[in-house]
Amino acid sequence: MVLLAALGLPLSAADRRVILIDLDGLRHDTFEQTYGEGRLPNFQRILEPALWFENAAAVFPSVTLTGHASLFTGVAPARHGIIGNEWFDRAAERLVDYTSPAGAACVYGYTLFGSECRGGLANRHLQAPTLYEAATAAGATSMVVFSQYWKGATHAVGPGLVDVLSFLQGQSIEYEAFDARMMDRALETLVEKGLPDILTLYFAGTDGIGHAEGTAGQPRYLERVVDPQFGRLLDALDWLDPQWRARTLFVITSDHGRSDAVLNPEDLTLAADLLAALKRAGFDSERVHLATNGGMAYVYLRGGSWAEAPPEEAVRAVVRELSEDPLLGRAVESVRARTEKESPRAGELIVSLRPGHYFGNRGVGSHHGSAHEPDRWVPLILAQGGVPAGRNQERVSHTQVARTVADYVGFPIEAVDPALPLGYEAVKKAEKLTPLRFSPLPPVRSPSGR
Repeated sequence: MVLLAALGLPLSAADRRVILIDLDGLRHDTFEQTYGEGRLPNFQRILEPALWFENAAAVFPSVTLTGHASLFTGVAPARHGIIGNEWFDRAAERLVDYTSPAGAACVYGYTLFGSECRGGLANRHLQAPTLYEAATAAGATSMVVFSQYWKGATHAVGPGLVDVLSFLQGQSIEYEAFDARMMDRALETLVEKGLPDILTLYFAGTDGIGHAEGTAGQPRYLERVVDPQFGRLLDALDWLDPQWRARTLFVITSDHGRSDAVLNPEDLTLAADLLAALKRAGFDSERVHLATNGGMAYVYLRGGSWAEAPPEEAVRAVVRELSEDPLLGRAVESVRARTEKESPRAGELIVSLRPGHYFGNRGVGSHHGSAHEPDRWVPLILAQGGVPAGRNQERVSHTQVARTVADYVGFPIEAVDPALPLGYEAVKKAEKLTPLRFSPLPPVRSPSGR
């Protein structure tokens, strides 16, 4: 409620809503540069003016399922339990992989892949309540479209079985069609059900194109696909609620950033080299599981059983062995033991890679997952709904979005990170734009030559 008071908004307004635009795998400077070049006219309809957070960070590891869980629960991975796209379930003695073809289908709740898929695999693994659960408990409505997390939402709209089957058959995903279908389904449901208090729209294509083409391919995708689809939403709002500008807060953000790939030959054999080093340290393949997440990995070491950790002295000995290995040292920045502050789902060891190094990196497209800034630097922009315009340079996290949304709509949410700083003083001291911290993106021309 502090947010409403700071903005001078009435606490009892019943028609206030939030629309959250989730652009998967998009770095802050990619969005800002594309917008600044005038290539996003529909976003311009709401972003002049707007409040831009210049130093918003995603959580570590900077991967999709972890970032989205943090965004929609308002807490860090140690609390919500989704510690990566991959992690090892000690109780079940199996690797959880949300992004494999079968894993992706299970995440979206298709029960033909097993009863555990009912309600969405990642939803079931959450150890913290979602923003939507808090909203529903307070009588607020929510709609989630194509996102991997919808637990507690009033209406959940997921991709169709045809989309899931394309994952399973190993087909290349037509991201433009996928995101267009997302907006089709969103508009159909909005016409049928009406505007909810919270609307979450998930664009998957920005990440898919980023992996295939690197950051240089994302501006074209934003211009040709995301912006026109966003324009369809704004046109629908004009019809659904002519007063939407006054009572709708837009939140534009992402789950993680990314880094363009550079070929490092040692990355191609990094997982095998790590397993070989673990074997030399006394843990053969039957006593090790490796869960890789781009720029980092969890190492699970078996004690008497998988549910029983090895002795602390054995873990310390492995840390020393791996830290001193000259072959691993080319790519590995640090090896450390899991701490009490981290999720017990994490491995006994946490391996972090040097900037530019990623498990399986072949030098094509782009990657993410590391603790380094490019992989964690995300756009975070608030617009309309009475929020003051400006530039804020404070270090903030996308975990702060959940309470910001709850405060704006006007319902309580417990034990989450604080709301984003939106008061006048926070904006006033951030009026000057920070220069981009990375080299400008290569110019990408659209087919029209613009």
